Amino acid sequence: MSNKSQGSAGRFGVRYGQSAKKRTSDIEARQKKRQQCIFCNGRAKRISKGIWLCKKCGKKFAGHAYFLETKTELTQAQENEVKPESREKAKILKKEKTTANIETAQKTKKPRKTKAKTTEKTE
Repeated sequence: MSNKSQGSAGRFGVRYGQSAKKRTSDIEARQKKRQQCIFCNGRAKRISKGIWLCKKCGKKFAGHAYFLETKTELTQAQENEVKPESREKAKILKKEKTTANIETAQKTKKPRKTKAKTTEKTE
């Protein structure tokens, strides 16, 4: 059997399913690549889950559990981040929509039919 398509997860054989093995092999391939220190671009080594140590500058820092983000990934994440101004605009638009929905609901609302209460006086 060939395990080229499974990568490092080929050691599991027929156990655990295809999607779990693919996820594992993707994570392990990314983990085995050289990781860069976020401070000095030196080589970082994983000490434990999420704890990294730079061999060049000696700093110990926290990051992802299995790999560090690269500079390009960080800049892409910052570009995709929602700006505070657009958040405020979104809140205002949402508020306007809800008030418009309430107004239309009130206009189309039919008056309720109420039962006439009879008051009987007992003597």
